[in-house]
Amino acid sequence: MKYLPTVCFINPNSTVSMTDTCRHTLDRIDLGSYPIFEFVTNDQGPAAIQGARDGEFATEAMLELAEELPDHYGTFVVGCFDDTGVERLLDKVRRPVIGIGQAAYHWASLLSQRFVVLTTLDVSVPVIRESIQRQGFDSQCIDVIASGIPVLEIEQQPYEALSVLDDLIRANVNSHGEDVALILGCAGMTELHQELSSRWAHLNIIDPVASGLRLSSVLCQEVRLQ
Repeated sequence: MKYLPTVCFINPNSTVSMTDTCRHTLDRIDLGSYPIFEFVTNDQGPAAIQGARDGEFATEAMLELAEELPDHYGTFVVGCFDDTGVERLLDKVRRPVIGIGQAAYHWASLLSQRFVVLTTLDVSVPVIRESIQRQGFDSQCIDVIASGIPVLEIEQQPYEALSVLDDLIRANVNSHGEDVALILGCAGMTELHQELSSRWAHLNIIDPVASGLRLSSVLCQEVRLQ
C-alpha cells in the first residue's frame, strides 16, 4: 500500500474550539494536498495550559491519548507554545515531534538574529524561558513579555487582545527597533496574526501554529513508515 504522508496535530488542551482555530490556520496558509493533516484534541487535558502545573497535567493525558492513536502518522505537532510534553511524546512515538514554540524559534531565527516573545500570563514566562534555554535559543531571545491576556480570552475577546498586542508591539519597536522578530507566544494568537501583520507590515511577526504546520509538512514528507 502506498504511504500517504500524514501529520498529527495534537492540541494538548481540551478546548475543541482552539483545535478548530489551528485547523483554520492550515486552511489560511494553504500547504497543498500533501501531506495530509489530522487534528486531535487532548480531551482529558486542562481547558488551557497556563504554567508548569497545567503542562504536567496535559502531558500525562497526551501520552495516554498517544497510546490510542493509529500508527500511520509520519510527524506530530504539539500545538502549545510551551512545547508541552514534546520530548516525552518523541520517546513514545519514535517519529519526529515538533512543538509550535520550537518551530517559531527556528522560523524567527531564519528571519532575524534576535526575537521577542509576546505571551499570555506571567505564569507562562518561566516555562517559555526554560524551553528557549534548553533548545539553545537564549542568545537570540531579547525578552519574553506577558501580555496579561488569559489563553481562552484571546478567542473570546479578540479585539481587546489585538489592542493589547498592538501596544506591546509598538513599545517593542520603540525599545529594540524594527529588526527584531516578534513571536506570538500562544496557539490562540494564530487568529490575530493576519491583522497584526497587516498593521505592522514592515515587521517579522511569527505565527507559531503556521510555523509548526510548515516545518512538519517538510519533515513528514521525508519520513517513511516501516
